[in-house]
Amino acid sequence: MKTKLTICTAIAAAFLIASNAHAEETSKVSVGMVYVAGDSIYNNVESKSDIMPSISYESGAISISVERGFAYQLMEGKEAQIGVSVAPKFRPYKSTDSSALTGMTRAMYFDGSVDASYQLSRGLTAKVKLSTELTNKFNGNSADLSISQFIPIFGQPLVLQAGAKWLGAKRANYLYGVKATEATSLRVQYAPGSSILPYLSVNTFYSLTKQTSLFANMSANFLPSNVADSPIVARSRSVSSVLGLTYRF
Repeated sequence: MKTKLTICTAIAAAFLIASNAHAEETSKVSVGMVYVAGDSIYNNVESKSDIMPSISYESGAISISVERGFAYQLMEGKEAQIGVSVAPKFRPYKSTDSSALTGMTRAMYFDGSVDASYQLSRGLTAKVKLSTELTNKFNGNSADLSISQFIPIFGQPLVLQAGAKWLGAKRANYLYGVKATEATSLRVQYAPGSSILPYLSVNTFYSLTKQTSLFANMSANFLPSNVADSPIVARSRSVSSVLGLTYRF
């Protein structure tokens, strides 16, 4: 389900922000629980909520987590950072999610990515991430360009982020299209082609103790007309929220 993919991305961003609150610590392992909720953009698929475990391990330039996969920091300077990662991506939906998706099979896949960030000024950061699918499910590419601003409000940190994801035609067709073999009298063949999806998010965290933090995220994703016009898509936007608790050893 696309909701799960969107929510896991939100978890990764929020979890990273919460972890950075304790960057000075020598701890390597973080565990926690997160409550997630969000809409589905697909036809007749209901909004869902769930409680999920979260765990990560960090050692020098290496980090491993369910949300972010395996990541390696190639360069970490005062203003610029560059890294690479291999991360799992959950299936966008299951054919049993609704009658509108019957007979349509999508699978979990893995992305290989290169990402870079640059601090433009204090609290203002630009980020870019280039990804390609590694498991031969659709062999598609994507790019993510965003800018984020750290803002303390009455002592409470907020991170506001705005960006856009470019999906190559193969990736967009896999997520939102209908193959010729999947077309029926009620579901026509459809290929949205390459697409740009803007998004907004708000992240915050609160330190309960030196090792324990609460974090929260709310994200909104907006679909362009070529995606929203797909016969399996019912909404032109989706909203997800995450609330979690982490403990660093």
